[in-house]
Amino acid sequence: MKIYKNLFEQIISPEPLFSAWDVFKQDKRKRPDVQRFEWNLEENIFKLHRDLKNKRYKHGPYKGFYIKDPKQRHIHKATVRDRVLHHAVFSVINPMFEPTFISTSFSCRIGYGTHRGVATLDNMMRKVSQNNTQPCYVLKCDIKKFFDSVDHNTLLSILGRRIRDEDVMWLLEEIIESFPRGLPIGNLTSQIFANIYMNEFDQFVKHELKVKYYVRYTDDFAIVSDNEYTLRGGGLQVWESF
Repeated sequence: MKIYKNLFEQIISPEPLFSAWDVFKQDKRKRPDVQRFEWNLEENIFKLHRDLKNKRYKHGPYKGFYIKDPKQRHIHKATVRDRVLHHAVFSVINPMFEPTFISTSFSCRIGYGTHRGVATLDNMMRKVSQNNTQPCYVLKCDIKKFFDSVDHNTLLSILGRRIRDEDVMWLLEEIIESFPRGLPIGNLTSQIFANIYMNEFDQFVKHELKVKYYVRYTDDFAIVSDNEYTLRGGGLQVWESF
């Protein structure tokens, strides 16, 4: 397992923070809170840098609202200052963990979108059914209230296996603990944290249960098999040990 050290400056230095701003501001510059931040951009970025460097940074509050996509979701929006930092964190953390993800995880990954996930699942069904000539069964599941159920200590423990930088772990804990329970839907960091968290399950399914045809999109996953008994519970009780 590759270990990463000395990452803090790669996140909190002014240059990566300005780069994070450039990425963040795309398609958002007409929003009042973004305009206010940009009005004193240099002052805001350098103050964020100083607060991080001196460990005075505290994650701000969230603004909650609901959307339908199509089911209703409770979104929590962080301040512009915090969201800029989220982008800086993501730019450093994501490349470290991306190579560890399985090839059939399709959530919030460049080149691994919904359409590719659907195409992969369709290809699996054609293989198992031998081009629709044999029985094929699909077990479709989702994790109930996944984002609410993410355990902070478990997530930090997983992150700490690879990240051996106390300053970065302090910052990640500050972001994770900024939300009282689970992960807020709306943070960019929640996307990478969700993939890191669920990668533990992906690896278990692939390497412990030896499931060949498995795909996942955030908290939804599917298993394709030619054996209905297996998908209905025969042998799946071992999942309880995960």
